[in-house]
Amino acid sequence: MEIHNDMGYRVYVELKKENIEFGMYPLCITTIEKELVSGGSLIQGDIVQIDESVQRYDSDTDNTLALDFVNSRQAIGVFELDKDLIISKTNQREVMTGQVYKDKATLKKVVEHYDISQRFQFRVDKSNYVSYALLCMSKDCEWRFKASSINKSELFKVREFIDKHTCPLKDKVYEQRQASSSLIGGIIRPKLTNHKKKYTTKDIIDDVKSDLGVDVSYMLTWRAKEKGFDHCRPIVVVDGSHLKSYYARTFVSTSTLDGAGHILALAYGVIDSENDAAWTWFFEQFKIAYSDRENMCIVSDRNESIIKSISRVYPDVPHFTCIWNIWNNVYKKFKKSHAKLSEIYFSMAKAYTQPEFDSLVEKVEKVDIRVKEYLELAGYEKWARLYAPVNRGWTMTSNIAELINAALVSARELPIYDFLEEVRKMFGRWNCSNRKEAT
Repeated sequence: MEIHNDMGYRVYVELKKENIEFGMYPLCITTIEKELVSGGSLIQGDIVQIDESVQRYDSDTDNTLALDFVNSRQAIGVFELDKDLIISKTNQREVMTGQVYKDKATLKKVVEHYDISQRFQFRVDKSNYVSYALLCMSKDCEWRFKASSINKSELFKVREFIDKHTCPLKDKVYEQRQASSSLIGGIIRPKLTNHKKKYTTKDIIDDVKSDLGVDVSYMLTWRAKEKGFDHCRPIVVVDGSHLKSYYARTFVSTSTLDGAGHILALAYGVIDSENDAAWTWFFEQFKIAYSDRENMCIVSDRNESIIKSISRVYPDVPHFTCIWNIWNNVYKKFKKSHAKLSEIYFSMAKAYTQPEFDSLVEKVEKVDIRVKEYLELAGYEKWARLYAPVNRGWTMTSNIAELINAALVSARELPIYDFLEEVRKMFGRWNCSNRKEAT
């Protein structure tokens, strides 16, 4: 995007407000010579041919004309922006020609909501990164919608909208194609943030019927509920423990914390031993069940097979090491000043700012430079919250997995079948108790 005038600046500010990521929409300032356009007028949709090297603009209209001029003989499109019509929220209820949306995704959600509220369905006639065209499902209907990018930017403008249905009444439907699980997931997402409220699939069906006037299937709403939970913090803790029965095997589990801070088991199983093939199989099954999620991270000890398997199955997911596991290694490897080093190390792991972290590193170096070198070699990004590429919150250890293992100490002496039955019962009791607390 090139900013040529006050209107362009306002658009830029609105985009920055909606995109808090620091590197999004960087600003580059260039000084150029300008002169006013003399004679004639420019209107929306005009094509201008630039013959000189001087860039021009028109500032004499109420609705500012944003010009994307370059020093060449290429034809450049001129577009008009209404100062108050930059839509960034998907709860926009009215759709009309001339509206400007911050991006195509926002536009699509608004049109889907609108279509459902009007009890008609549309089909996509054309869709790419610069255009979006829709037609009514009925072939003979005059209803049509066209939008396109403004000068190939992320902004999308509604160019044509004929909001008149001439299709037969029999084509009016009550189960909508546009009522997708993704759309419903976005609608119910705010209702999933309260861990004390039990929100069932039937509740979703009733809410969609009430809010949108649409009947949806049970499976559609179940998938929507899964997609709503995709926006919960996705921190997965992994660990394994040895069984003590005649047939020695290893119990492995993945778990996380729910909204109330209770342990929620995600998956568990029994493998022959903690080797590369077994852990790879376990993570492959986990991925089939849960896929990978945005900002997901995995916390475990420094087991080499776990690290290798995560890199194979989840190559783009950050792996963090339990800070207690690293401290135990420091404790065993270096034999002095444990009390002082312990306080400094755990403060380093939980530090939020670079100056605080650097100050603690200097303290470690003064106590024992070997410990400083060991922690640096382990990788700050593996254990220090400051260097974590995603938000791992307060989940700095694998303690929740250790608590599961501790609760199964006696059961680990049972044969595998009986052991798994005890695991099932234990998690069932926990889930039942948590549900009662929530309701």
